[in-house]
Amino acid sequence: MQNMQNNQNPNEFRRLNPRLDFNFKGIFTQDRPESRIALKSFLSAMIGEEVTEVTVKENEPAGQYEEQRGIRYDINCVFADGTKAQIEMQGYDRETDYGRRAEYYVSRLVSSVAMVGDDWGNLPRAYQISVLNFKYDTGNESFLHRYVLADMTDGATLEGVINVIFLELPKLPPVNDDTDIESLPSAVKWGKFIQEADNPDKQDLIDRLSKSEEGIMSADAMLRTLNNTDWRWIEQGKIFGDECDRITGLHNAERRGERNKALSAARNMLADKLPPEKIAQYTGLSAGDIQALAAEPAVQGM
Repeated sequence: MQNMQNNQNPNEFRRLNPRLDFNFKGIFTQDRPESRIALKSFLSAMIGEEVTEVTVKENEPAGQYEEQRGIRYDINCVFADGTKAQIEMQGYDRETDYGRRAEYYVSRLVSSVAMVGDDWGNLPRAYQISVLNFKYDTGNESFLHRYVLADMTDGATLEGVINVIFLELPKLPPVNDDTDIESLPSAVKWGKFIQEADNPDKQDLIDRLSKSEEGIMSADAMLRTLNNTDWRWIEQGKIFGDECDRITGLHNAERRGERNKALSAARNMLADKLPPEKIAQYTGLSAGDIQALAAEPAVQGM
């Protein structure tokens, strides 16, 4: 399980986890100057060119709590030139085909603005941007991927209308006390902020990142503001608990599968008249397990 700490509301250190979807998007979708500055900075870092004006579009039903009504669980936004972008945070690896999913989302963005009779030259670009708290492309150690439609033979690209961007947090380069923060690419700075903002041992790094980039400073200010919202801590604790339940269930299922295999092998060994102590050694089962198996009618009749 990825680093998802700080599910509680400690007095000595109070930082929500920005790798949880609703906290991540809460940073960028508030009607506050800090939120707008952070969003433009983040988009500029991901796209690789400056974004000077952006509008967040409503796209989610009201939340469970009254305070949740301003949260968008997918950030849909439009730039001044009509470019559309959809941003999402994936905190856990659900083994979903994120590549196909991203292609589907970006195609929807393009089709939503294509009208009958339009000039194709006016078709705006569309970006699907995913921040992943796990490795998507395990065979490639690049942390930032910008995908476009390209010729598989020579790499020639089309018009750049369709764009998919993945930022994979576990692949980010290490940053320590000796690192020149100012020289880091903005994408690395943003990735490190998202990765470490709730880590009490990394607050010196967060301060350095904030001083080096206005957008990150604004995002940190927004996260501090969100920290004062009680329902976020409640929801964060619930999500943390649900994920622990899920992981525990998977591990228990794996252990049950391994035990069933060991029991089946032990039955075969008993049928072959192997000594119980050898069966215990080979399978890892206890002497009591093997005695119980030997007493089964099916085994005795072999």
